[in-house]
Amino acid sequence: MKLKVFQSGKGDSLLITSDSVHFLVDGGVSAAYTKHVSPELAKLRDKKITIDLACVSHIDDDHIGGFLKMIEDIVDWRVFEFQHASGNNKAKKPTSFRPPEIKEIWHNAFHDVKGKNAGDIEDMLAASANILSASSVPVLQEMGEIAFSKGQALQLSRRLKPEQLNIPLNKFFKGKLAMPQDTITTKKLGKLKIHMIAPFQEDLTKLRNEWNVWLDESKKQIKNIKDKVDKDADSLGTSVNSEIGYLTALAEEWEPTLLSQLETATKKVLGKREKVTTPNLASIMFLVEEAGKTLLMTGDGHWADILKGLKKINRFDEAIGLHLDVLKVQHHGSEHNLNEEDFCKKVTATNYVFCGNGEHENPDVDVVKAIINSRTSNLAITPEAKNKFTLWFNSSSKADSNAKAKAHMKKLEKLVADKSNQFSNVKFKFIEPNKNFFEFTV
Repeated sequence: MKLKVFQSGKGDSLLITSDSVHFLVDGGVSAAYTKHVSPELAKLRDKKITIDLACVSHIDDDHIGGFLKMIEDIVDWRVFEFQHASGNNKAKKPTSFRPPEIKEIWHNAFHDVKGKNAGDIEDMLAASANILSASSVPVLQEMGEIAFSKGQALQLSRRLKPEQLNIPLNKFFKGKLAMPQDTITTKKLGKLKIHMIAPFQEDLTKLRNEWNVWLDESKKQIKNIKDKVDKDADSLGTSVNSEIGYLTALAEEWEPTLLSQLETATKKVLGKREKVTTPNLASIMFLVEEAGKTLLMTGDGHWADILKGLKKINRFDEAIGLHLDVLKVQHHGSEHNLNEEDFCKKVTATNYVFCGNGEHENPDVDVVKAIINSRTSNLAITPEAKNKFTLWFNSSSKADSNAKAKAHMKKLEKLVADKSNQFSNVKFKFIEPNKNFFEFTV
């Protein structure tokens, strides 16, 4: 089994291979997919290799954005082929790299989670994404990205339908949501065994209910504020675009309410589940096994859910913990998804993979410290805790990102270099900026 980790901006994109089997997990953000992921996938196409399984762990732009771009590229190439075969010699060849064909996709489509409200919600999602993005508050901007990703999920769902690309969706789960079920837990893919550990029904139900409530409340609120903005524009005779005024007013109106819902902490505490967004808690997570080797894919899930899922498949023992060959560290190493005592000291790995380019200060410095501490000064309970391990980062201070993100990555680079000099079992690797990916054998 090999793991290829792509540069994917602030998101995730990984390819698991075993003999002739290829399993793609997430697509990163769209721009990073185009620059770093798509050229590599096109090489598979050139070799007549298909993707046996592709998974969107959850509906956040930094996971689904690049994936949707891949699907749209497939559409463009199929349209071109059809036009060309029909005798239309004027049809323009797509400028994008051509992805390989995909045999099956795992994706908890928003309309499946939302039921019959998908049609009404689609327009609201686009509006809310713009509204929240207009805010000057970073956390509200992030909420705007979540809303944007819901629209991407709807678009992806439509593309996969029989009348369009006809790619089987959640076939292993009999067309239902991808989640652990009593009779559906382990998928065999070549020599790989893929054990589902999350999401859980309660988190999917919360996602559905949360957005039902949001839809009902937002429609009225948006109408009231739009009426106010239109009235102000009429009375003032302003030449400012009404849409800009509308979005600005909505951002100002919603900021106090939304910020009041966020807990203000005077001291940083790692691993607080209530700080993790509902879409992240609904991440598809699974353990991959082959010939005694283990790889844990965690999406943006929370440590408590990871342990809960591992217990359900009898892969976690509280007394001795669990040692993995590879841990894809959850949520880009966010402070809210992992802590030292409850997770790092119970789950260790030979290879820790961090996806994230420094945006939103991920990977979080304290999370990286917690992992290193659990292998050096505050040893984990696993027998392998003292062994050598490697921290892999799919970005660096020289990669594509903004100045603040670059500064954060420099801080991380110094931290792990210092720790590696201090402790002989700490190894690390930051991706070279001119490389699309790093790869290693599990």
